[in-house]
Amino acid sequence: MSASSNAVRSESPDMSDDRAAAGEPVIRRYPPLTGAHEAVTAGLMRFALRAFFKSVMKPPMPPQLQRGVLHMLSVVMPGTGGVTVEKTTVGNMTAERLTPKGLSQPQHAILYLHGGAFVAGSPRSHRSITSRLAKFANCQVLAIHYRRVPEAPFPAQINDSVTGYKQLLKDGFKPENIAIAGDSAGGTLTLLVTKALELEGIPGPKCLVMMSPAFDAKLDSQSETKYRKLDPLITIEWGHQGFTWYRPQHDHPLAFPKRQNLATLPPTLVQVGEIEVLHDDSVWLAHAAKRFDRHVELEIYEQRWHVFQIHAGIMPSATLALQRQAAFLKKQWAA
Repeated sequence: MSASSNAVRSESPDMSDDRAAAGEPVIRRYPPLTGAHEAVTAGLMRFALRAFFKSVMKPPMPPQLQRGVLHMLSVVMPGTGGVTVEKTTVGNMTAERLTPKGLSQPQHAILYLHGGAFVAGSPRSHRSITSRLAKFANCQVLAIHYRRVPEAPFPAQINDSVTGYKQLLKDGFKPENIAIAGDSAGGTLTLLVTKALELEGIPGPKCLVMMSPAFDAKLDSQSETKYRKLDPLITIEWGHQGFTWYRPQHDHPLAFPKRQNLATLPPTLVQVGEIEVLHDDSVWLAHAAKRFDRHVELEIYEQRWHVFQIHAGIMPSATLALQRQAAFLKKQWAA
């Protein structure tokens, strides 16, 4: 189903431009796609996540088992054809380069930072997302396997992500042709890595894409209370465990996302599910960035959950969300 057949409920694109000009953040709400395919697959995904992820992915499960659960459930999400996946190394990390077939010299690149509460996840576990971003945006995607907690606490993940960005520069990509994208904890890193590059005096990326980023280590926002039972994926206990193992140093300039100066934030697209516990973190970024007159577009997907985009190829709304990400990237790269 095309985007045009699923109209935005709250506003048209022209209205979004008017709101941005008036000093308000650009916020779009998308109702669920109609049709049996979307309804059936969404129902199946909700059931599977509650039964096999949310019910077990929490303390006292050790990190090794958490990684196994996330890997087992995510690798069954299909990648897409027409993309070459090359396993490589970046510094001391393993990584994947994903490139559309027939694109011998890509001009644009995405550094992709996977989610998993800093403890789980890998380039392989998120290939349903990364392969489609490469195909839809017609670019190379570099997905790195950054160090994870509890073995490697803060700021190891930020340092590894900076290494990944520097690799794209070494590969010949210009900063204005690079984007950074990430989901969940990877969305957190997407913001922090941009600030880390700034602290090092390295030109940052052209734009950012975040899916359900986590910015509040306390996990005590209104959405975390309101959607605790509705969210089929995230438990507050798992979130607390991830941030506890992350162990940010309180005197470090990158320790807390909500303390960052957003005056130099690149154009950013944020996508979030309506019924997820981290919903309010995305809303915070849209409003906080607007106070600095930075361009942030927030897309809220009604009745959808944390990083639902990983179901692309199975659930039509997930595929459509990634297509919208690609459209945003292409627009920014062309600007």
